[in-house]
Amino acid sequence: MLTGFVSFLDDHLADRGVRGLLDSALGILAFGGVLGAAIGSTGVKTAGLTITALYVLGILVILARRHVTLRRQVQEHEALLARYPDLIHEKYGPLWRIDRWEEELDIAQNGDTIGSITVHAVAQEEELWFVRLRIGPRWDQPIRMRRKVRVRVGSVETDGVGGTRYRHTSTWLPDGRLDIVVHFTHPPLRRGEGVGLRLDVDWPGKAAPLMRFGEPDEFIMRMVNPLVYAGYRVVLPAGLRARYDPIGLHGGVDRFTLTTSTAGGGRPVVHLQAHDIPADRRFGMRLDLK
Repeated sequence: MLTGFVSFLDDHLADRGVRGLLDSALGILAFGGVLGAAIGSTGVKTAGLTITALYVLGILVILARRHVTLRRQVQEHEALLARYPDLIHEKYGPLWRIDRWEEELDIAQNGDTIGSITVHAVAQEEELWFVRLRIGPRWDQPIRMRRKVRVRVGSVETDGVGGTRYRHTSTWLPDGRLDIVVHFTHPPLRRGEGVGLRLDVDWPGKAAPLMRFGEPDEFIMRMVNPLVYAGYRVVLPAGLRARYDPIGLHGGVDRFTLTTSTAGGGRPVVHLQAHDIPADRRFGMRLDLK
C-alpha cells in the first residue's frame, strides 16, 4: 500500500512540483481542521493529521530518492565530460601550455585553507575552447569534506578591468585532487593568444595531515610543458615554526629560492619561487612543524 501511495505521489510530483504537493498537504490539513470543528470529532482531526503526515512523509521519501539518483547522474556526467579532454590530448597532443603558476595558501589552525591560484595559459592550436587544471592535496579526503570545497574561476583583474567568471566543470580524481575544466565561450582563444585565470578556492581540511595529524605535508606541482615561473606561498597560523625542504629542485642547478618571512599578526610564511622548470618535473616543497 505504501509503495503504491509513494508511486502515486511521484507521478503527482512530476506534474505539479514540490510546491503543488505542499499546497495539497496544507489543503488536506485545513479541510480536516474545518471538518473536525464542524462535527466536533477528535477522530476526524486525528485522521486529517495522519493523512497529512503520510503525505509529507511520502514527499520526503520521493525527494530523498530523487536526490540520490540525481547525484549519481551528475557524477556520471562529470566523469564522462572529464574523459573527453584526455581523449583530445591523446589524439592531438597538448592544446595549451601554462607559462606561469602562482599559488597562495592560507592555512587555519584546524587545517582548513583559503587559497588563490593565478595561471597564464597560451593556446597552441587554432582554436582553444577549454583549459584543464588539477589542484588539491594528494590524500583521500572523506566525501563530507569534498562536498564543502568551493571553487570560483574568473579572469585576472588588473587596474579594475577583469575578474568576470568563467563556467567550469569538475570531477574528483582517485588521488584526491580536483580536475577542473574551464570552458571558454565565444570567441575561443586563437593560437598564440594567452589568458590569465584566477581560481579562488575554499578547501576545508586540505592541510589536515599537517595541522591535525602532525605529519609533514608536500606542496608540489607538475606541468607537461616547461614552466617559465612558479610561485608557492604558504601562510601558517601564528605561533608556529616551520621546517622545509625543496622537492625536485637542486641548488646550483635550478634557479629557485625557498625563504621564510612573517605576515600580519606574526604569521609565518614559507615562499618558494622557481624559474625555467623543465616539462614533467615534479617539484615544490615539503613542510613540517617544529
